[in-house]
Amino acid sequence: MIDFRNLIKSGTHFGHHTARWNPKMAPYIWGFRSNIHLIDVSKTAHYLERAAQFLESIAAEGKQILWVGTKKPAQQSVGAVAKDLNMPYVTHRWVGGTMTNFPQVKKSVTKLLHFEDVVARASDSFYTKKEILTFQKKLDRLQKNVGGIRSLVWPVGALVVVDVKNESTAVSEAAAAGVPVVALVDTNCDPSMIDYVIPGNDDAPRAIAIVIEYLGQAAKRGVQKAAELKRAGKTAAAAAASEPKAARGSQDITFMAEEGEEAEEQHRGHAKKAKAA
Repeated sequence: MIDFRNLIKSGTHFGHHTARWNPKMAPYIWGFRSNIHLIDVSKTAHYLERAAQFLESIAAEGKQILWVGTKKPAQQSVGAVAKDLNMPYVTHRWVGGTMTNFPQVKKSVTKLLHFEDVVARASDSFYTKKEILTFQKKLDRLQKNVGGIRSLVWPVGALVVVDVKNESTAVSEAAAAGVPVVALVDTNCDPSMIDYVIPGNDDAPRAIAIVIEYLGQAAKRGVQKAAELKRAGKTAAAAAASEPKAARGSQDITFMAEEGEEAEEQHRGHAKKAKAA
């Protein structure tokens, strides 16, 4: 479990003004000071560990985790962790339909790949400089919007979100698609649509970083387990494939030995008959 002191140092326990709170977050609030709600750090640590174990199990099954954090304080942490895990992420803008209408969104990914190819071959193409510049602008826009989800495949194992209020569309789509949601939830948010609530400050970069990095470490352990299971499966399959050959070889040797014994007995019988004659 994560050290409470690290959570306090990063400011994870600071909530919003008492006038801006959501009553559904009451079970996670310790109290308030100077009209600022203070989140119970022990509950943050407990639910963070619970969410980490869930993500580890999802990653161990070989499923993808989609990381979402489009607000400025979350962009760097979310992008870095997702890239390290080689998993899809959204840090600029959530494209509507990513969860509920992915085949349509995939067309934008195809456009991105097309423009990347065109720009990469600009020196050998017949396009003018002005056209290449237009393609580059389109490429930059698509890279921001769908560049992080170019590797997204279904089924998605889980959705990790920073700031439920800001990413309400993503949370709603995940609920409609039946995808479990892990979220860092502040005192001004509604946790009712979140499967794994992590109560904490979703505005401070350090608080976001410590939570996302902890979840990323858990997911990384799951990815390593999945790789080990895959290697073990290949080894077992190879052993099973070679075993029948060995068994057939031993059966052939036994059969040849039995045939040799029968031939020898027949020869002895002929020899006895010849002597008797």
